[in-house]
Amino acid sequence: MTFLIFPDHATASQLADSFDWPSGAQVLSHPVSGRPWLAGQLPAKALTVHRGRDRCLVTVGVTEPPADAQAELDRLSAPAAADTLTRRIPGDRHVLLSMAGLVRAHGTLSSTRQLFFVRYDGIDIAADDPELLIRLTGATVDDDAIPARLLAPWTPWPYTDHVMWRGIDAVPMGERLDWDRAGRARRTRWWSPPEPELSLEQAAAATRVALDEAIRVRAAHTDLSADLSGGLDSTSLSFLAGQHQRGMALTSWEAANPADEDQFWAARAADQLSGAHQVLRDAPAWFSDLDGHDELEGPFAWIRTRGKLRYQAELLASRGSKLHLTGHGGDELYTATQLFLPALMERPLRALPYVKAYRAVHRWPWRETLTELNRSETFANGLRRTASLIDTPIEQYLRKPEFGWGIGYRMPIWATADGVEAARRQLHRTADEDPQPMSPHRWVHALLQDVRLCGDTIRRVSRWTERSGVAWHAPMIDDAVVEAACSVSPWDVAMPDRYKPLLTEAMRGAVPDEFRLRRTKSEYSADVYAGVRRMRPQLLELCDDLELARRGLVDADRLRDLVIRPPQSSFAFMPLISTLAVESWLRTVDGRSARKNEQLTRQGGLG
Repeated sequence: MTFLIFPDHATASQLADSFDWPSGAQVLSHPVSGRPWLAGQLPAKALTVHRGRDRCLVTVGVTEPPADAQAELDRLSAPAAADTLTRRIPGDRHVLLSMAGLVRAHGTLSSTRQLFFVRYDGIDIAADDPELLIRLTGATVDDDAIPARLLAPWTPWPYTDHVMWRGIDAVPMGERLDWDRAGRARRTRWWSPPEPELSLEQAAAATRVALDEAIRVRAAHTDLSADLSGGLDSTSLSFLAGQHQRGMALTSWEAANPADEDQFWAARAADQLSGAHQVLRDAPAWFSDLDGHDELEGPFAWIRTRGKLRYQAELLASRGSKLHLTGHGGDELYTATQLFLPALMERPLRALPYVKAYRAVHRWPWRETLTELNRSETFANGLRRTASLIDTPIEQYLRKPEFGWGIGYRMPIWATADGVEAARRQLHRTADEDPQPMSPHRWVHALLQDVRLCGDTIRRVSRWTERSGVAWHAPMIDDAVVEAACSVSPWDVAMPDRYKPLLTEAMRGAVPDEFRLRRTKSEYSADVYAGVRRMRPQLLELCDDLELARRGLVDADRLRDLVIRPPQSSFAFMPLISTLAVESWLRTVDGRSARKNEQLTRQGGLG
């Protein structure tokens, strides 16, 4: 599903007529003027349309607008009054409104439904996929944005909202596009995180309602399947989904570690669920799908498992699934981290047990812990401090506390000095623009950054699994679920002796206690080592022809050394993932340019 959004303007009609639409494209028109508004591949089941005399409300995605949506639309006095209605629309969807020549549109908070926009021929045009805008404008890659994408484990916000193509912008979290009658769009904030002040019981009740509604609208929409890894997140979704749709296909991956206990818990949960459970064996290894593909948007964060996801999508499609539920988002929303501690220091005596607990878990020295807790910095200064640390060993992050605006970002040890300095300059340039965090609370800002990263990845996974017939969905990052997670008091969820307390409380009565109160969690470093070992010939071949090396950003010999002699700590593999993601994307871009040049040469010869 891909589409363009046009303002209610005469120029838009000319652009829509000139665009090279694929077969089967549809066009929805603005009310009154009849000019093109929403155009592209729009399956009927993904659209809901409410029309009035001079207005029209459209949702694109998997949703169920409230029963009084038409009546509320008819009562609107102006587009700006629609926030109350649009916030009540659940699911995974874009929401668009055209009214008396004015237009507005937004996606989801997580960016599972994202909007990109560009100014072209004097008007602003938006799309759910930047490739449409790249084709329309002939945009070129923003080479200056590449070095910071090598940061591990991922690039910090606001780079997560930075499009890798010049002239094309993404709509940030909590903002929408508002077009005037001249066809110009401005970004307007429609959502901000709530103050984190609800009790655990109150936030859990809101979480339960939001998660149940997220799954209900999907179950009513189509046939579901679900991940059942054995962890709390996927197990919770499987039990909730089982209340709405029986007989779902449930899938788990066979772990490289034969002692992995998640497999035991997955099998045990499957015995209590109605769906057929299949453990996926003989699937492609990690790092098995690194060649450049046809997705131009930017580096793909889950490059390590892309081959496995393609394999899973084809299998699920053969079983009749149309929409696959994954538990991604649970770690981002519900895991307690040390970033809670600064929020607690307003009451130091009450915070002391929390500080002691984290210090015991991480074995931090007291001096560094107290120094870090007493340090106050703006978000911009946090970016500057990040810039100063990006070439320090990643192991240092494990030994010393960092209570900044996110986790410790590091450049790979195989990055060249020029690559490190280029990334550092990017961070400083952004800091000089004085960006404001997504929340004044560091833990909420970090949560929202991680949700945004998760949503971006799920959207891009779904974009190509839908080619096999199966959409990928993460209900845990639906808007209402995210808002509930942001609203809980940190005092109730920050102590590291409880595992995901907000989710476990929300699932009381829905998930059997043996799964809900499980206190262990598997880790998958064995899969990383197995993947590197199995794919070593291909990885070494990649090192012999690195585009990143040609650009002077990576030392291919140092990267080759990691592949030949894997490190003892799996943390050292984090930069490998970001490096391979950037390299694969650059090969996609280069392949597209080569094909385009070949086509132009051929056309010139024929001319």
